[in-house]
Parts: sequence; structure tokens; C-alpha cells
Amino acid sequence: MNERAKLAGIEFHARIKNTITRPDTIIHEYILSGTPTRAAELAHKQKLQTLVGQPLPPFTLTDLRGAKVSSKSLLGKQVVLNLWFTSCGPCIVEMPYLNQIQQDQAQSGVAFLAVTFDSQEKVQAFLKKRPYTFRHLVGAKDYCDQFTTGYPTTFFVDKSGIIRSVQGSLKVKYDRQTHQPTGVDSKEFYEALKLIK
Repeated sequence: MNERAKLAGIEFHARIKNTITRPDTIIHEYILSGTPTRAAELAHKQKLQTLVGQPLPPFTLTDLRGAKVSSKSLLGKQVVLNLWFTSCGPCIVEMPYLNQIQQDQAQSGVAFLAVTFDSQEKVQAFLKKRPYTFRHLVGAKDYCDQFTTGYPTTFFVDKSGIIRSVQGSLKVKYDRQTHQPTGVDSKEFYEALKLIK
């Protein structure tokens, strides 16, 4: 499976989730996760870096209340635009940290937007279980598809609508034994915020 997946830029890793022992059998339950290969990550990063210094492509999207939000209405504001979706593991892991960054920047005037191809209903159901405090723009498949198939991706846009930085997911630190997140290295994120102020 890994040989075929590498052609698509994905590498699979398995870890045992549970072991069931019976008198005549041992059953291992695995969690299989796919991550981009190093080559795929580099190619994706290089593609996104070509957008730095370019205007953010225009959009008119709908938020969770049904209001229209356009890129034109954001001119004059610094914008953090996070592309995500509801079943994206790395997106979910970074959400508490993004919420904290947004809270830390509450007085900065930065507009924090979360853009997803998922429907309004799907996002609303998701947010009942997991808080994600950015303003959500939904049903944006065509807009997301022009940038990436790698999620999450975050754009940092200055007041004149120019992309100043593009980043992948936050660098999350994990506990080696429990595999639970313990924090993030958010230095690059804060450096990107400085570029748009």
C-alpha cells in the first residue's frame, strides 16, 4: 500500500490501538494514518510560496449566519485566512491553539477567518462538539481547490490585500507515551502576523 501511496505523495503509518487476547488468537487493532511524504510536502510548500507577494484571489463567500463576506470588504484589514475541513485531523489538533492566538490578538484588529468546503450544516454540527472561534466561511470548495489539497493552510494577508506569508499546520508538540498534544511552537505564526501589521 505504501508503494502505491508514495506515487500520490502519501506515506502510511500504523500503530496498535488495542490488543485483544483470546485463548487461541491475538487480535491487534490498528490506527492507520496517512501523512504527506517529504517530497510532497516540499512541492506543496513551494507551490504555496509562489502566492506570497500576490493579491489574495477575490471571493464572495457565506458565513454561518448566511451573510455574504467578500474579499473587497476586508481591504484595509489584516487577515488570517485558515483553510480547513471538519474531518481533517491536523486541523482539529491545531484549533485550540488557533483559538488562543486569536484571543491573544483580540485587540490587534486582525480578522481571523476559517474557510472550508464543508456545508453550513456540517460546520455547525462540528462546532457544537469542538470550539473553533474564527469567523467561518462555508461551502467554499471552488475557492479552496484553487490553492491546495493539503490542509490546514493559513494565509496572512496585509491591509492592501497582498499575501505576505503562507503556512501549513502549527508545529504541535506531542507526549511520547500518550500521543496527546501538549503545546505548539507558534513562533512562525507570530512572525507571520508581524508581516501583516
